[in-house]
Amino acid sequence: MKKLLVVWKSENEIDISKFIVPFTYNSKAQNWFSGVEVLIWGGSQVVITETPKYQEYVKTFIHNEIPVYACKMCADDTGSTEMLESLGVNVMYTGVYLAEKLNSSDWEVLTI
Repeated sequence: MKKLLVVWKSENEIDISKFIVPFTYNSKAQNWFSGVEVLIWGGSQVVITETPKYQEYVKTFIHNEIPVYACKMCADDTGSTEMLESLGVNVMYTGVYLAEKLNSSDWEVLTI
């Protein structure tokens, strides 16, 4: 069974509440994949730092053993690093991390 990386890029409320959060959570809870991880990228970082509901979503992922990462370059540029780290997000440079997933036959990468 493959692993899933969800690249959370959308800032749209409907995308976040009706797809990203439930699909990611259920992918882990229902064992649809052998592992699930989230990469928060781009403008979604700002929306998360400004929206308590989204911050709770991130905490729920982490509480349910879904690792959450964020692009350090994006976070530093948007001033989101400190808030994301306070939520438990692993803020790191993600180029190699993402390239490894994209090049691996063990991973599916879903960007939304």
